[in-house]
Amino acid sequence: MNTQQQPPKIAEKLLCWFLKPDMAEEVLGDLDEQYFAMLQKRSAIAAKRYYWFQVFNYLRPFAIKKSRFNNSIQITMFKNNIKIAWRTLLKQKMYSTIKIGGFAIGIAASILITLFIAHELSYDQHFAQKDRIYRVIKQEVYNGEMSSGVWFPAPMARVLVEDFPEIEKAGRFNAGALFGAGSNEVRRADKTVNSHEEKLVYADQSLFDILQPEFLHGDPTTALTSPNTILITSSKAEKYFQDENPVGKILIINDNVERPYTIGGVIADFPENTHIDYDMFITMTGREFWRGEQNFWGAQNYPTYVLLKPDTDVKELEKKLHSIAVNYVLPWLIRIGEVGAEEEVKNINYKLQPITDIHLFSGDIDDSSINSDVKFVWLFGIIAVFIMVIASINFINLSTAKSANRAKEVGLRKVVGSYRINLVRQFLTESLLYSFLSFMVGLTLAILLLPYFNNLADKTLVMPFSEWWFFPSLLA
Repeated sequence: MNTQQQPPKIAEKLLCWFLKPDMAEEVLGDLDEQYFAMLQKRSAIAAKRYYWFQVFNYLRPFAIKKSRFNNSIQITMFKNNIKIAWRTLLKQKMYSTIKIGGFAIGIAASILITLFIAHELSYDQHFAQKDRIYRVIKQEVYNGEMSSGVWFPAPMARVLVEDFPEIEKAGRFNAGALFGAGSNEVRRADKTVNSHEEKLVYADQSLFDILQPEFLHGDPTTALTSPNTILITSSKAEKYFQDENPVGKILIINDNVERPYTIGGVIADFPENTHIDYDMFITMTGREFWRGEQNFWGAQNYPTYVLLKPDTDVKELEKKLHSIAVNYVLPWLIRIGEVGAEEEVKNINYKLQPITDIHLFSGDIDDSSINSDVKFVWLFGIIAVFIMVIASINFINLSTAKSANRAKEVGLRKVVGSYRINLVRQFLTESLLYSFLSFMVGLTLAILLLPYFNNLADKTLVMPFSEWWFFPSLLA
């Protein structure tokens, strides 16, 4: 008979696997008889479907094989295995200490490195529109060498929005100390004592339209739209105004009472894992650092960010950005009498860097920020894996070396009737006990050593017990 008309083999094997042995032969005979009878009346597909239905119909308690031991015996034997494993551990104190301690140190080191890697990879992931936020990069070849930077003339942001419909918004900031950013003396208007602040910067309202930080007080759409307004973080609001709502109140910078700054809003502190490390933002509205600066293409002072419209082709947009050099930079170079201006402009290109790449992929970019490098992340990841592999090999070698001393125990257990599966369970229970203790000691060590690791890495890492991925990672 055609093999396609035979009963499904997988169904037969499944039935024999779970069915009681004394029932299997009789049930298979009945099912085969029913199958061939249906085959005469209906199609092979219908007969096979009926056969599978009958197989699943036998998945009932009365028909399923019983375990060799009942549940109470299984629990008793598991408790006995745990008791024997614990006695063995206490009996061989030096061996157990080396085995557990070595594995625990490897686990602790891997946990700390994993926390460091997770922190590095989390930079700038908190921005709501992160998939559409890019930093503009200028690439220029000069004397055969490629240089990349983030500094642009004041009108760059305006031109990006006006000339390229793919760009929804463009924002900039100026952190130049020559213009008053950076270190400053700050006080409330009704106080006389100044406080020293290090992280003051000039910024556009549009920059916050792009980043969309969490606003605690004030209108997010107008916080920096008026001249002489300032946006501060919640920590600075608490420092200067305690529990008050500071919006509308006045700050004096460097005792310049002729130019007071009105607080336009309060935002939540930026997290540590961001490259934007400022906490006081003075508006760029109505401000020129020198006459004509906002239309001058000869200075490079402003890092510029853009928010692209959904589904924008970034590569195609980057090709179009070269027109900025042709339409704006070239006329300025010709106007100042630059020799070879046309050739110089040909070597200028503009790139868009995703905001989530800034921390790890800016090694060759001049941006004056303290960034890391993805190569170090990969290196630390390899080190963590290497440590765990070495710790695991050491754990296995110690177990293997000690197994020869237990040959007499294994032989005696077999003589008195122990099954092979029982011996396997016994030794697996011991290994799991050692592994569990190593895991607990390693986790404890990691928690205790975390403050010292933070000092070494200049981080403020914490154990992320509330994160969904943490416990699965630990179990893995």
